[in-house]
Amino acid sequence: MQGTGETIGGTGDKPGDVRSRRDVIAGAIFIAIAIAFGLEASTYPLGSALRMGPGFMPLFLAVLLAVFGAVVLVTSLKRHETITPSPIAWKGLVLVCAALAVFGEFGTALGLVPVVVVCTFMVALASAKNSPLAALAIALCLAALCWLIFKVGLNVSLPTFGSLFSF
Repeated sequence: MQGTGETIGGTGDKPGDVRSRRDVIAGAIFIAIAIAFGLEASTYPLGSALRMGPGFMPLFLAVLLAVFGAVVLVTSLKRHETITPSPIAWKGLVLVCAALAVFGEFGTALGLVPVVVVCTFMVALASAKNSPLAALAIALCLAALCWLIFKVGLNVSLPTFGSLFSF
């Protein structure tokens, strides 16, 4: 895909100057997701602007995503850029996917604070710009923020510390 030298909508002025396929594909994906969510949201009652039904906000967000996708797609068709091939960031891809799996599998067993610390630490290490100490600082700050928002503010039912920490 990226860096293959293929063009969309014609060739650029010089070799390596191609239209951004990545942005065209991203815009199309945004629009496809918006259509899917919009169709599902339309099955719920919309209500009115003063008394919104359960389908109002999902439909509004789907339309917003479709507009955003159209803007990304149209601007990518108008713009030329020089693309240099770059390697796939396997470390980041694996760490982000593993963090999602850890959160889903161990959320209740670890509890909110520990699972946020572990998952945020993993995701922060996905960037080559973060040191382990910086990743730990990010994880601790985000865990404290999540505790304040979800436990203190919203009283979410996920335990603060899960069954693995019951001494």
